[in-house]
Amino acid sequence: MSTTNGVAGWAQLRQQARQLETQTDTLFHTYSQFSTASNVPPKPTEEERETERKLEELLEKRETVNGQLSRLLDSEPNLASSASKQNNLSLLRRKLTGHQRDLARLRSTLQQARDRANLLTNVRSDIDEYRQNNPEAAEADYMLEERNRIDNSNT
Repeated sequence: MSTTNGVAGWAQLRQQARQLETQTDTLFHTYSQFSTASNVPPKPTEEERETERKLEELLEKRETVNGQLSRLLDSEPNLASSASKQNNLSLLRRKLTGHQRDLARLRSTLQQARDRANLLTNVRSDIDEYRQNNPEAAEADYMLEERNRIDNSNT
């Protein structure tokens, strides 16, 4: 490959890497909203699964483009001697690694929110089941609530 083609190839691949990075940022914004929802569904929604799948695809594409940039730097002596191009590639790699970490963190956050919601649902259903199976406990609860109301009304 001639030096001119190497420089043009570098510019094209770097532009592609930046576009993929921008798309990743946009999808991360969407994906992070799933974890901040007030009521996280017990199972991932179709939209959430689709967003996660797209994020994984973008991260794979970025890894491929970074590999192509690295091979181009190694094969072109004029490019390899350019410190700015080496720094650009290093920055692209760091951002990719950061995004991979962010995806793992967001997945974990979503799973924790689901686990918490499922636990609360299970506890509530256990309490309801206990009350249905023990009507005398419901009467005792009622009596305790009445006693608390009387005690609070006298103070």
